[in-house]
Amino acid sequence: MELILELLGSAGFGGLLGGVFGYLNKREENKVIDRKLSHEKDMLEANTRSKIELADKGIELEEIKGRVSVNKTEALAFRASQVTNEIGNTIKACVRPIILAVLMYMTWRLIIALEQLTGGIINMPSTDAFALYKIVVLMVTSLTAMAVGWYFAQRSSKQFDKLIDKWG
Repeated sequence: MELILELLGSAGFGGLLGGVFGYLNKREENKVIDRKLSHEKDMLEANTRSKIELADKGIELEEIKGRVSVNKTEALAFRASQVTNEIGNTIKACVRPIILAVLMYMTWRLIIALEQLTGGIINMPSTDAFALYKIVVLMVTSLTAMAVGWYFAQRSSKQFDKLIDKWG
């Protein structure tokens, strides 16, 4: 049991867990980028087809109508790409803080109840207190490594998005 706690509380496990979550976020961001690029490709193909048809007809009036049509399509596509569900975004933004608040409250209540039942660390044998200390240090190290790994996995992709938006 102690070996399992040491493995789960290790910095390596925390770093691995942070990397996995960073990979999952990166994968979702890559899907968004693929959708953006696919949209741009479709728009270029539509624009090219429109220009070929206008050149074949050779009618200046039709060329103007085609440009207006492409601009309308681009405007509609842009408007559709910008539509978000505000209720969904609000719920999504609230879920993580609510879960964290509930977990922190439950942890606090559990610690208070255990302190009352056992009389606290003062009444523990020194070997048990040392084992508890060891577990706490391993857990804090693991969580710190996970948080740092996850932070840097998130951060680099956002910088990449800014670069893409700047060039796009």
